[in-house]
Amino acid sequence: MSNRYWTSDNHFNHANIARYYNRPQIKPGDLDEQGNWSSAEIATLRAEQMNAMLIRNANGRVKMDDRVICVGDFACKGGEKGVKGLHIPAAEILKSLNGKWTIVEGNHDDNNGVKADCEFMTASLGKLRIAVRHRPLMDEGMKGKMHPKAYDIEMDTSEYCRRTVDVVICGHVHNAWHTKKIAGLWHVNVGVDVNRYMPINDMELLNIIGKIEK
Repeated sequence: MSNRYWTSDNHFNHANIARYYNRPQIKPGDLDEQGNWSSAEIATLRAEQMNAMLIRNANGRVKMDDRVICVGDFACKGGEKGVKGLHIPAAEILKSLNGKWTIVEGNHDDNNGVKADCEFMTASLGKLRIAVRHRPLMDEGMKGKMHPKAYDIEMDTSEYCRRTVDVVICGHVHNAWHTKKIAGLWHVNVGVDVNRYMPINDMELLNIIGKIEK
């Protein structure tokens, strides 16, 4: 019997994400006094180690027939944000991962070599109807902080979700929070930085939602 898993914000190839969010690959001496990489070689090595950890962790849970929903930011080009020398094609990384992956487009997925399947989707989780998108919904507190047209679109999306779903599954926020109520709906962040650097399955997701509903 196949299972369904959820993950987000792997940022394969992206060494800087390891230092931004203190991923386990960071070692004493890797960064200078300003918090920058001590060398390009160290940055590349840590990105390679991060890739290996994420692949190992995912494949340790996910079987070949399982479905994995990646809620955005699957990978970055190796040359982005100061990382030189790590240019493993995202499609090659995807082939090394167990399971059948569905990619929901994140803000780093527009030019990484893997075509996203959608920007937004809905799904069933037990008796719940869930919305799936990379960024959390916006609330009225964002008014004036973004272009009026974009704000109106976000408010329309929020209203649609309030009328049709019970919970929002997202990523993007890394380790800022695991669960949070925004625009009247509970959000669950399935990003690797708050989920032991591995995908979580439907039962684990339901357990998280059950705790916040109490």
